[in-house]
Formats: sequence, C-alpha cells, structure tokens
Amino acid sequence: MNAKNYFFEKIIDFKKFPRNIRLIFAVILLNNIAKGMFMTLYNLYLQEVGFNASFMGELISMTALASAIFLVPIGFLSDKIGRKKTMIVGIVFADILQILRAIILSSNTLVLLSFLLGGLNSFFMVANAPFLIENSTKSIRMKVFSINFALMIFSSMLGNIMGGVTPDLLQGILHMDVASAQRTTLIVSTLLSLLALIPLFKIKEPEKVIEKGKESLLKSLRNIKNSSIILKFIFANALVGFGAGLFVPFSNLYFENQFQLPTSTIGFIMSLGQASTVIAILLGPALSRRFGRVKTVFYLQILSVPFMLVLGDTRILSLAIFAFLIRQAIMNASNPITSAVMLEEVPENLKGITNSLNQMVFQLGWTVCGRLSGIIIDNHGYDLIFYLAGGLYATSAIYYYFMFRHIDKRVPAVEALPSEAG
Repeated sequence: MNAKNYFFEKIIDFKKFPRNIRLIFAVILLNNIAKGMFMTLYNLYLQEVGFNASFMGELISMTALASAIFLVPIGFLSDKIGRKKTMIVGIVFADILQILRAIILSSNTLVLLSFLLGGLNSFFMVANAPFLIENSTKSIRMKVFSINFALMIFSSMLGNIMGGVTPDLLQGILHMDVASAQRTTLIVSTLLSLLALIPLFKIKEPEKVIEKGKESLLKSLRNIKNSSIILKFIFANALVGFGAGLFVPFSNLYFENQFQLPTSTIGFIMSLGQASTVIAILLGPALSRRFGRVKTVFYLQILSVPFMLVLGDTRILSLAIFAFLIRQAIMNASNPITSAVMLEEVPENLKGITNSLNQMVFQLGWTVCGRLSGIIIDNHGYDLIFYLAGGLYATSAIYYYFMFRHIDKRVPAVEALPSEAG
C-alpha cells in the first residue's frame, strides 16, 4: 500500500469511528494546541524573567511528583464517576492554574502552583486511554490509538508554531518587551484550551462505563498473574520516563543555549519534530502488522538511541536538528502501541488503575530526573543528560522485548463493532 492510499484509508476509517471517539479527537486537538503553545514558551519565559535551569528543574519535579501521587487515587475516581467528568475537572482547573503560573513570579508560589498543576493534569492523563479502550474494539483499537497519538502530536505541532511566532508578532505589532509578549501568549494559550470543553460536553458515556468497577478490585490485584503483568509493563515504562525526564523538558533551552536560536526558530523546530512524529505514528499499525507489535516497539526504541548520542555530542546545528527530529519521531511512534498492548493485557476492571500506575511511574521519572537534569545542565552542560537518557532507552527496549515477545505469537480474536454512545 503506498503512502497516499494509506493516509486516505485513515481518513475513511476516521469517519466510521464511533461518535465518542470522534468527539474525544476534537478535545485532544484543541487541548494540545494550547499545551504546545505553553510548553514551547514557558521555560524560555522563566529564563527571560531571571530564573535558572535548576529552578525550572524543581518546578518540573514538583509537577511530576504531584502527578505521581495523585494518579492512582484519580484512577479510582475515574473508574467511579466516568471518564468524561474526570476530563472536564482536569481541563477547567488546570487552565486556571496555568493562567496563575503565567502572571505570578514568586518562586515559592510557582513551586506550589506547579505541584497543584501536576495533580490536575492527572485527571485528563488517567481518563484518556481507558476512554479509548471503552469506546473501541480490538478490530479498530490500534488505529484509534495511533490516530489519537497522531492528533496529540499534530496539535502540539501547531501549538509549537503558534507559541514561537506569537511573541514575535506581539513585539513587532504592539511593541511589547520580550517577557510581556511571552506572558501574553501563555495566557492566550490557556484560554484556547477551554474551547476543548465544547466537544467534551457533547460526549455521552454509556451507563456501563460509569457503573463499571463493582467487581472486587483488590481481588483482581491479588491475582499473581494480573499483578505480574502490570508490574512488568510499569517497569518498562519507568525506564522510559526516567530517560525522558532527563532531557525532554529542556529541549527548548537546549536549542536556545547551545545554538543561540530565537524563540520563533525554536518553535519551528519543535513543530517539525511533531510533524515527523505524526507520520511515524500513523505508520505504526502497518509496522505492527509487518513485524508484530512488540518487535515494532523494540525496533523503534532501540533505533532512537544513536540519535540521542548525536544530540549529546554534536555542535553542528543542522545535525542536531536532524537527530532531534528522527529521535522524536521513532521513539514517540511506539507510544500508542505500548498503550494499546498494556490495556488489552489486563482485566476490564483493572484498566483504570493500570493506566494510573503506568503514568505514575513515568511521572516519578520526571520528578527525579527533572530536578537532577537541571543541576547537571547548570554545572556540566547538556552532553551528559543525552548519554544517560540513551542508556535508559536502550535498557527499556531490550527489557520490553524479552518480557513481552510472546504476545506477538497470539492470533487476534474477532470482535464485533461497538454501538455508538449517542
């Protein structure tokens, strides 16, 4: 199948997806445009107003720590009240805190706000993947997860571009100083996120989703087979989380400080990274059919390691951009595959808690390594964080393959299409 026919098939499939899936895709699109704008600018804004990388690392760690603490309780809450209500609460209150983070410059207050934001970000983080599972079947699930991740990346790409260009426009048109233009853009991005509530309110959850979880959760967790498979997935994800926590939050600062690039150029580079990731993610189902899902994850993750080493070693801008784009694309392309495999392997009443625990260990990685990385950057530069992250990624890829290679040998079951929930 050529590329044109493959992407055409994707569009047709999208039109045939259940209504709830199409609505959640709209939520993802709007919410992640706003997040992309904010993430592109926030570290640059903090640096502009006088904070250093160590302090930014502390903020990242506090946000991730709160996520790690609250992910499991929110997972229980999500199973109890339903995914829709969980996501609404997360978006509304997280946006309020983002506005406060853009206008308050007290270091102690920023630390507190970052911690609270981590807890509120957990609401959407926990609910999204189980929502996709509950509103799709195995026959379309791999495509649903792939398109969901691709939309997340594509919308973040648009946000990266808007976040990089908007401050320059504000400076040129309204003659704002750099910090004021960045602050205004951060506030606008947060207000844009609230538009995601429009499609979210239109979602109609089936009663069975809200009533789910009456079976004994503790009994299911005590089952050795269930707990073993959950722990294996969690450990593999923890290695990736610790690696990502070392460098992902500082990618924008890396290009500014290593190569003295302006904000608009950094935003453009970030957006190119998202664009390359979209293509890689959409090719994920085809790769999975060709090699098997577990082998595909292994190949993608292990191939990202050499490009991590290049980022740590090179001082050539074009080479750094190339390595950044390829690493981001092939590493992130494995995310929808690992999520779908994990949630298919656990019992129905453990999907919410499994996703929560998985997200929790990822956030713990950012908690520890976000703070550590800021200190390393301030004292030793950027090289070491890329080498350490590459080692963790390689370990995760090898572990994942040997733990889950048996999954590829199974024959998938045929499943009926779900009825739409409204």
